[in-house]
Amino acid sequence: MIALRPIACVPIMLLAALVPAAAAERILAFVSDVVVERNGDLEVMETIRVQAEGRDIQHGILRDFPTIYRTPDGARVVVGFDVRSVTRDGTAEPFARESLGNGVRLRIGHADRVLTTGVHEYVIRYRTTRQIGFFSDFDELTWNATGTGWTFAIDSAEARITLPERAPFRQSAFYTGPQGARGKDASVVAEAPGHIVFRTTRPLPPRNGLTVAAAWQKGVVEPPGELQRTQWWLSDHLALAVAGLGLVIVVGFYSYAWLSVGRDPPRGTIIPRFGPPDGMSAAGVRYVHRMTFDNRCFTAAIIELAVKKHLKIDGRGKQPVIETLKGGAPIGPAEASMAARLFATKPFLVLDKVNCEPLGKARDALSIGLSMAYAGKLFTNNFGWSRLGLAGSIVVVALIAVAISRTTEPDHAVGLIVAMVVTTIPIMIAAAMISNAWRRGPPGWLFLGGVLLAALAVLVGYFAMWSIGGNHVAALPGVATFALAPLAVWGFHWLQAPTKAGREVMDQIEGLKDYLGVAEEERLEALNPPDKTPELFERFLPYAIALDVENTWARRFVGVLAAASAGAAAGVASSWYSGSLGDGDPVAFVDHLGGEFSSAVASASTPPGSDSGSGGGGSSDSGGGGGGGSGW
Repeated sequence: MIALRPIACVPIMLLAALVPAAAAERILAFVSDVVVERNGDLEVMETIRVQAEGRDIQHGILRDFPTIYRTPDGARVVVGFDVRSVTRDGTAEPFARESLGNGVRLRIGHADRVLTTGVHEYVIRYRTTRQIGFFSDFDELTWNATGTGWTFAIDSAEARITLPERAPFRQSAFYTGPQGARGKDASVVAEAPGHIVFRTTRPLPPRNGLTVAAAWQKGVVEPPGELQRTQWWLSDHLALAVAGLGLVIVVGFYSYAWLSVGRDPPRGTIIPRFGPPDGMSAAGVRYVHRMTFDNRCFTAAIIELAVKKHLKIDGRGKQPVIETLKGGAPIGPAEASMAARLFATKPFLVLDKVNCEPLGKARDALSIGLSMAYAGKLFTNNFGWSRLGLAGSIVVVALIAVAISRTTEPDHAVGLIVAMVVTTIPIMIAAAMISNAWRRGPPGWLFLGGVLLAALAVLVGYFAMWSIGGNHVAALPGVATFALAPLAVWGFHWLQAPTKAGREVMDQIEGLKDYLGVAEEERLEALNPPDKTPELFERFLPYAIALDVENTWARRFVGVLAAASAGAAAGVASSWYSGSLGDGDPVAFVDHLGGEFSSAVASASTPPGSDSGSGGGGSSDSGGGGGGGSGW
């Protein structure tokens, strides 16, 4: 039985030999016929003869053509690609143009029609631009005839180059193989003045291609003029141009607006002033001085209410407590409205987030009251929702335009927009932090935090654009666009300006700040300042806190309070403050009021979760043309 088994296999082998082997789908011949025109454009006819077996090639073929290239220095180059006609077996064939990340795909054939098995010949005619290299001594075309992206083997590939006149070729080269290879499986099979033909000498496996190069004397093809180069540059750098244009528009918009309405009236002579402008509270002084409302306005108002015996501060526990008092000295309408909301439901409040609702309402009441009293009278924002909307629209349009100009894929563009917006938001937050810190006085932790956040956001955005574009040049549009965000934030403050009356009041406030914050008291002696008493210290303490000079103010009263046998700074404020802070040092006491107590007020009035914490030098697939394709 064992000896008979080989004999039994013979009929099976004979039967298999009688069944025809299935032919492999492949490109039988690929001919790229390139006509160079006088202006440097190329008229190309590709003849692609394929063997279709109904596997990958069912309805037709796919032809991919790159239109976006990168120069060695990372610059972006966009070439033209205009399809003139497509035929199959001598008859017009439908095709659809689809976008790729770096070019165009032609889907050739009917979706509802299946090709017959066998040989089919496709002819694609198209026009392309910007393919000629203009060098100092010669001009050259490096043409990726087939591309290395084909999923099929190519039995034979041929490239023909025809010049606009019968000029001799100075040099030529050819390369075969996968992308980057420098194979020599080709030859020049015909050459005459103005015409040269290259052909492969062996089949090309899948993902292999033929690239050819030919150079000729200058003057045969007209080089592009300055206007054409400018148009090409704008096309290549559309994202950068859009971002730069948006930046210019925003800067121009703010500059025009500032010149029109944002310039401050000239400052007057500033001399120390021994009291606030008539009728102005500590919160009002800060509000007008900064032309905005912030948490320190709220803190100054609470301390002034305490000093005027409308409430008492208990600092003995873990969280400070404020308690209403009956009577007290007269206060302004804004502070009265604030006090009414502080103690609307109970006579005391712990400065904790559990009481954020009454504290927030009181803060809002103070803000509204100060705005009604001073905004539009002593200073104007000159911004308005229309200008804010315009500036915001410019930023959004620039973001979208940059994203769209960076890719031809809609989904990719949407992803870019989302990434850029997500990156821009922390930049705007950082800009607001820097702006607020700068307006408060000397740079502090808020300023440093804003700078670090902005740097981190720009770094993340830069590398996001770099990873998408593949080089540092591609990241520049994103960086330019990110610059629009802080401009939009800072522009709000740039357009604020005092009125003429407001400038006079601000000069008086500066005089008060000079008096409260001067360390060398000899400067004041000639102006007959009021006598330093514990009552004077207490009276102007809210104003010193409002103007960020409370420590200097307190240091001037260390000796006075000791001589008055106060025993401790808290003793001066015993009628409105209780606690062990100070230890006899008024500087430590006011440092607590302007620091820990102020932070407690700000934190308690903020709802939970609303704070942000966070020449033979080529290779296969080089030059113009190229791409690849498949079947479908």
